[in-house]
Amino acid sequence: MTMINEEFNYYLTDTIFLNEKKMYYEDEGENQKEIKKYNWHKILCEYGWEKLPKKWITKLNKYATHYEKNSQYGILDCEHDGDCFFHCIANALNEKNNYESNYDSNEIRKILSDSITAEQYEMMIDYYKIMKDADDFDEEWDPYEIETLEDFKEQLMKSGHNYWGDYIIMQLLINALRINIFILNSNSEMNDYSVYNTLNEYNMNYDTLCLIYEDECHFKLIGHFNGDMMVSYFTNKNLPSELSKMYGILRN
Repeated sequence: MTMINEEFNYYLTDTIFLNEKKMYYEDEGENQKEIKKYNWHKILCEYGWEKLPKKWITKLNKYATHYEKNSQYGILDCEHDGDCFFHCIANALNEKNNYESNYDSNEIRKILSDSITAEQYEMMIDYYKIMKDADDFDEEWDPYEIETLEDFKEQLMKSGHNYWGDYIIMQLLINALRINIFILNSNSEMNDYSVYNTLNEYNMNYDTLCLIYEDECHFKLIGHFNGDMMVSYFTNKNLPSELSKMYGILRN
């Protein structure tokens, strides 16, 4: 049995909790035990964490100086409701703030909406019109019906499938939150397991979020179990070495 100060427990589920940057669980006998590298996937599946797809594990292992028999990379499905991109960002930000913040997808949309300038709006709406004309626009709103910046913000603030997270929104989010975003493609039908190019260079002064884009339609959050807890909001110092090597990042 692990002796801990229960005053600092923060429960993620009925049996999984955080205490001073470590994850624990309560077994059937209500004993409190640390989550370990060999069993994180068996315990944290209750919260929703699953292992990264096997092909991505194999790719990342090629960049490891040594690798665990049980991969420490996981993915978290943050709902299939049209807001998956925004849910992933919110979940990572809440982790960053030790779950003392309560970001949700609506709050992330609000941050984006507040950050858009008139000049950015003009550029974005013109591009969406080009996409619409090319029959490459799958969202529910119509860019030709937007007349003002406020109209555009109103569409962005609608949750669900009206306005998805796309690479244009991603650019705004990178600037608004001062973060790097890594995206891994995962498409079993096309056998596509590649790095998505966000056209942004890594900024060592920014923190980093990692997402996986499944079957060209759904985002999930990537995390790494560091031996103490599952981490999905990375600083330059704790960004997993396999990811930094894969992206060609040079760190001091």
